[in-house]
Amino acid sequence: MDVHVVGKHVDITAELRSTVEERVQRILRYVPDARRVDVDFGEIDGRRADEHSTCEIIVAVNRHRVDAHSDGTTPFIAFDRAFEKLETQLHKLHDKRVDKPAARREGGPGRPANGGSSTTP
Repeated sequence: MDVHVVGKHVDITAELRSTVEERVQRILRYVPDARRVDVDFGEIDGRRADEHSTCEIIVAVNRHRVDAHSDGTTPFIAFDRAFEKLETQLHKLHDKRVDKPAARREGGPGRPANGGSSTTP
């Protein structure tokens, strides 16, 4: 999995980069087929003075694109908030991907429960 950390008008410190790379590895338990993670930090002037740091996290998974965005007083806080949102979304995606094949095997909606044969002897 490729992790790209980019700062738009913000310097990315080594501590911030290591924190991001360490925490992003946790998403592999939800989506082991994640190919790329982009983490973009930014700073917005003229907005609320107390929350001027932004963070956007984009995860590329097979046939899916999951993204989360948040603001904070520091890049660390913005990342924590965005990562919390991302984990919630990935957990939902994981549940959908895991539950679907089981429903098909067990008969699911519109399918007979006896393994596919709709005729009774």
